[in-house]
Amino acid sequence: MRMRVFSLLLLVVALVGLLAGVSWLIHLRFETGQAYPRGSSLRADPVGAKALFEAYESIDRLDVRRNFTPLNEIDDLPSEATLLLLNTRGWNLYQLAQFDSIERFVSSGGRLVVALNPEHVAYQYIEGDDEGADEDSEAIEGQEEVDRKSVFARRAEGKQRRFWAEVELVYGEHEGGDALCVDVDGVAALPLSLPWREGGALGETGEDWTPVYQIEEEVVVAQRAYGRGSIVLLTDDYLFSNEALLKHRYAELLTWVLGDQSTIIFDETHLGVSESTGVAILMRRYRLGGFCLGCAVLLLLVVWRGVSPLLPAHAGRSQGNVMFAEHSTEAGLSDLVRRSVSAVDLPREAFSQWKDSFIRNAADEAYYAQEIQEVHTLLAEYADLPKRKRKPFECHLNIQSIINRKKRRRL
Repeated sequence: MRMRVFSLLLLVVALVGLLAGVSWLIHLRFETGQAYPRGSSLRADPVGAKALFEAYESIDRLDVRRNFTPLNEIDDLPSEATLLLLNTRGWNLYQLAQFDSIERFVSSGGRLVVALNPEHVAYQYIEGDDEGADEDSEAIEGQEEVDRKSVFARRAEGKQRRFWAEVELVYGEHEGGDALCVDVDGVAALPLSLPWREGGALGETGEDWTPVYQIEEEVVVAQRAYGRGSIVLLTDDYLFSNEALLKHRYAELLTWVLGDQSTIIFDETHLGVSESTGVAILMRRYRLGGFCLGCAVLLLLVVWRGVSPLLPAHAGRSQGNVMFAEHSTEAGLSDLVRRSVSAVDLPREAFSQWKDSFIRNAADEAYYAQEIQEVHTLLAEYADLPKRKRKPFECHLNIQSIINRKKRRRL
């Protein structure tokens, strides 16, 4: 008995330890932010942007928030806000122009800041190392460069072209390094150079875009005016990360990015972090946790009441280890029949039990053939009557008189 109790206790301790360990791992993963994608303002490790979110939040005049509603479901964004999209891929950039809410937001005075992932700005062309190439290939090198540029560049088309103008995303030829500030009006407060990673560049910007930073004649930061608002495009999001705020902090750039807006919105939906409308979300939103807890407790009480009666068991009469029943055997059988068979069905059930007991073979069936036929006729007439007119006791006596007319055969 002791070993059984010890084994049960050990099993309970092991289950509690397992649940506590799993809960701790889940809590640790969400606390560090590793459950969120790179560039998320909820992520606290080097590749996240939680430090920037909290830095902006510490400024009293700024209203900093996160957006978990998909951009295609947002009705309107505040025109005095800066919408910040980090770790954006090149193929997602032009799709922003398809959302009417984004176009209305910028044209009404909002500021859209998009920091691209440098590894996914555009397609990268990797040259083959063919030692047997013909020397005459230099004659068509210029044409190959043109074809290569047209294939490996991203451009806006259709409706997107009006929003993004002629900006073109390419995989830059630069190998990273220092991005130098272009000497233009309005950006004099920016740092002269910024650390930049290898990857994307803006191949063509057109007249609508103003270059801000460039590396080896390749533009990596540009801005443009659109309606009453503005758009800022960066080909690297490193300077917004937690690591950059520790090692390469450029407060002037982070201030210039905001513009004159008083609200900053970190978008999380383009990273795949969005708020769903499931049952748990609605319960948390309308604070139904206490109600559900009360229902759960009520359900447990109902189950407990069904398993264990509230009244203590009746001791009954006892003498030593022998318990005496309060009812006789006949009374117990009567109670069992009363609970199992309704009164109107008693004649049919009693006759069925008689047949099972006395009709053992064909000879018995032939011996009682006339009586059985009469009882079936009587039961059929009884069944045709309405329930309120049926008299089970009288019917049972009639069946008994029919059966008792013939002497019972020996078993």
